Amino acid sequence: MIGLILAAGLGTRLQALGQDVPKTLLPIGKKTCLEHIILGMKDAGIKRFGVVIGHLGEKIEERYGSGQSLGVEITYLKQDLSMYGTGRAVLLGRELAGDEPLMVSYGDIIIDPANYKAMVELAQQEQTTVSSVNWMDDPTAGAAVYFNDEGYMEKIIEKPPAGTSASNWNNAGVYIYQPVIFDYLANLNKSPRGEYELTTALLQMVNDGRPVKVHKITGFWQDIGTPEDLAAAQRLLEDAGKG
Repeated sequence: MIGLILAAGLGTRLQALGQDVPKTLLPIGKKTCLEHIILGMKDAGIKRFGVVIGHLGEKIEERYGSGQSLGVEITYLKQDLSMYGTGRAVLLGRELAGDEPLMVSYGDIIIDPANYKAMVELAQQEQTTVSSVNWMDDPTAGAAVYFNDEGYMEKIIEKPPAGTSASNWNNAGVYIYQPVIFDYLANLNKSPRGEYELTTALLQMVNDGRPVKVHKITGFWQDIGTPEDLAAAQRLLEDAGKG
């Protein structure tokens, strides 16, 4: 299994914090967000990584190079931001993954590291795609996830209008995909938001009857999209003793 981290985002909502530094390099405790993700996946047994870069991507390369300082192997995959979206970003990992499954994480999300191991174990047991979810009052800023009593996804709705979602489960931005995902990504069309979205491919898989197992995030989950989110992530790590 390889790890694939999407780190090409512009970080515009971070205002001044994201002007000169890619958001994945922002410090949370003693480590950058990217480092938290890589080391969490490493503890789950993943040693080869693709890091998708775009905005200020050269700074990520300068910071981590081959990955030797973290005890992993990093390949950098440059995203053409004119073809923007998480779906296009993951498609860049096709050659690197080959016939192996891949663990994908958005580069601006930290979770309790125990979730990486749990997802790997679930994917191995079920031999299927695994998608993570976290509980929110209203998943309007993310994607609402619906799943049955056996824990299999039934649908996912990207950016539901505020107050319309019948589910409080939000797409948590960490996945394990089987290589079949690349067939779906290669045929993606733009979403109503003008992006090539990974969740569109995920929904197409579900609609085709391909099983997607849902993992409920335990412990903490936090994105770092805004300065307030970054401060919240810092507090979460301090409270969990994982800074």
